[in-house]
Amino acid sequence: MAKKIKKAPGWLGLSEDRTSFVYIPERAEIVRQIFELSIAGLGGYTIAKLLNSKKVPAFGTSKRWDQSTIHNMLSSRATIGEYQRKQTIEGKEHPVGDPEPGYYPPVIQESLFQAAQEARQRNLAIGRGRKGRLITNLFAGLTTCAYCNSPVKFHSNGNSKSLICKSVVERTGCIRFGWSYGDFENSFFEFLNCGVLPGFIEQLVKLRNSEQEKSQDDIYTTRAEISRIVKAGILKLTIATAGVPPPSSQTNGSIRRDHPNRCFTAVFADGSSRVGYPVVLPQVKPNLHFNSIELSKSLLLTPRQGALTTLLAQGDTLTIAAEKLGMTLATARWHLREIFKKTNTHSQVDLVRLAETTFPPEAS
Repeated sequence: MAKKIKKAPGWLGLSEDRTSFVYIPERAEIVRQIFELSIAGLGGYTIAKLLNSKKVPAFGTSKRWDQSTIHNMLSSRATIGEYQRKQTIEGKEHPVGDPEPGYYPPVIQESLFQAAQEARQRNLAIGRGRKGRLITNLFAGLTTCAYCNSPVKFHSNGNSKSLICKSVVERTGCIRFGWSYGDFENSFFEFLNCGVLPGFIEQLVKLRNSEQEKSQDDIYTTRAEISRIVKAGILKLTIATAGVPPPSSQTNGSIRRDHPNRCFTAVFADGSSRVGYPVVLPQVKPNLHFNSIELSKSLLLTPRQGALTTLLAQGDTLTIAAEKLGMTLATARWHLREIFKKTNTHSQVDLVRLAETTFPPEAS
């Protein structure tokens, strides 16, 4: 009996005698990758953008992947071989009768399908992540508070971005401390920069190169891959924003950030765990000096921003640099945020490394 080609999912074709469905190998592999990315914690928007950035051809007439296509595929039981007859009523499709198992050759195992459904439910339960152009939070859905076991959420207040316990944000309790996101991400990268997760170091190198070249597409692709690797290799990431044990904290007090004793614990897929700590900003030797004018030109900064970057690269703290330049600390922080934007860096550590790479310091 001849099959109806219009009923075939995008990853299947018909055999030469038109009596059975057959895989389109390259498309079947794409379907499997989409499910694996979903299980790793990536949402439909991120998966679609990742496929488009890699120029993976979409199925059907569209030349690009979109969020709805990804969601439809992830929820389609045709991927495990089921066929559901449908009837269009007033422009909407409605299922008719019971689904027919084994109608299509399954492209994935049912265990993979179920794992993806569970991952999608978890993502919905914690709230959809930000759809930033560079994936703002690589750890969405993974971080929990060491004190109350609530989710640790990405919190943005203007240009200040932090990881803060959900209970703190909602004023329902817990220790009112947060961890500046850029500092946490950089500390976590250094924590994993020892080969404990396969493929991480390679992707971190790619990310640094992409940031140097200011390639937005490459940065997005690499950050998405890093997020996938982290969520596939780490079961839980517990953050103690104020150390262990934590200090007392007023219920209605202001949220303070970057306690000196802050730390995190990562539980890996193999059951092992390790504790990580913030990275200490490296100090440049006092006999090395940067040329502020050349550094400004190289990094496309204003003279004021170049001077601030120079002082930070030479080892000054932001407070001391602000005093030397005759500006308030608030003004220095504003300039630093602008510098981060212009240089595609996320922390002072990244900025110092960029300065050293772009325009090496001079010996005094």
